[in-house]
Amino acid sequence: MAVLISKHYLGTPRHFSYDGEEYSWSSSITDDDWVFGQDHPHEIGSIARHLGFEFTGFESLPHARVLFEMCPKGTRIPWAKSIPRELFQKTLKNLVEQLWCVSNSPHISYYKDHLVSNRKTLESFKRASVDLSAIESISRSEKDYKAKEVLKFKPPSGDLAPATRYSFLGSVTGRMTVVEGPNILTLKKSHREIFKSRYSHGAVVQVDISSLEPRIALALSNREAPEDIYTHVREQVLSESVSRSDAKIAVLSCIYGSNAWSLSKRLPAGINTHDVISKVKSYFDIPALSRSLQEESKQKGMIKNFYGRPVFSSDSLVNHYLQSTGVEVSFDVFRGVIKNLDKKNVDYAPIYVIHDAMVLDVSKEALLELNNLSKEGILVEKLGCTFPVKVEHLKE
Repeated sequence: MAVLISKHYLGTPRHFSYDGEEYSWSSSITDDDWVFGQDHPHEIGSIARHLGFEFTGFESLPHARVLFEMCPKGTRIPWAKSIPRELFQKTLKNLVEQLWCVSNSPHISYYKDHLVSNRKTLESFKRASVDLSAIESISRSEKDYKAKEVLKFKPPSGDLAPATRYSFLGSVTGRMTVVEGPNILTLKKSHREIFKSRYSHGAVVQVDISSLEPRIALALSNREAPEDIYTHVREQVLSESVSRSDAKIAVLSCIYGSNAWSLSKRLPAGINTHDVISKVKSYFDIPALSRSLQEESKQKGMIKNFYGRPVFSSDSLVNHYLQSTGVEVSFDVFRGVIKNLDKKNVDYAPIYVIHDAMVLDVSKEALLELNNLSKEGILVEKLGCTFPVKVEHLKE
């Protein structure tokens, strides 16, 4: 294993490498390496910041401000050619040694085993094919902000939208944020009609995971999830005292940490919300999970989700734990969907992730396979639980 400082960051022909003992120059990045200074599944700079490591690079040098002022915004500074050789070498060694410490953090195994895998999954996604006339029509009919959001999906040429780049490290739980390109996460649902299929008789569909976090909570308490969790809670837990939609509100409110007063604002008058919360929390074993997380937080100053991701939070522990675990489970499910489609040798292109849903451009044959898959669900081996998925058409 080595930590590499990217040649693209340095302005050098090769990457600068350090394995804890020797410095060298490398032409390639292996699966065991971490890399700093370029967009890559093994990128370590954002991991360092997420873990709270403070490191100094070339941007901290007195020369940097002058160089940034001289160059157009967004221009990469070729550090190897822009500062004195001795200062370059000293700064470079200092930077790589700091990042070597990050690569040996006791928390690094999560990032290596799971974050890298999730990044690689996103790296396999394709750019979406878009309907230019739909983009123009929506942008003309919307107010400034929403119009601008839609126009970001308009390509400079052709009909493929600009690439969207996500981050898993921009939120407390790992819930994804968009850091570059058009933001699918904030695009109005009604505006998803701008996407079109690249396949003859194909379709653009969204594959949603049903009741993700409630199923995780049941799996953690070693209970088998019923097919329809909210109907089951209504009938078996709340004795049909509320509707299915109200049972869903109650379940999600308990998971997200709402109290009886806030829940009473969302349920019909006359319902004993204290009783509802008590029964729902007991069914999902929330009190035991909460006690465990509070003890972990007290001892370590943080918690880890089921996959080992550090979650730096001191409140809303159950919510943050389940949401963070949900990110990992979602990607296990997405990979399961992709693996199944690959086995069938059908044409498809995954194009976006919207939290616990994946958007795909699929051929007629791939759509048939997805519909079959929705009847079976995807087994997540780490939790020993099958997660049902549903297929929703966005555009045919």
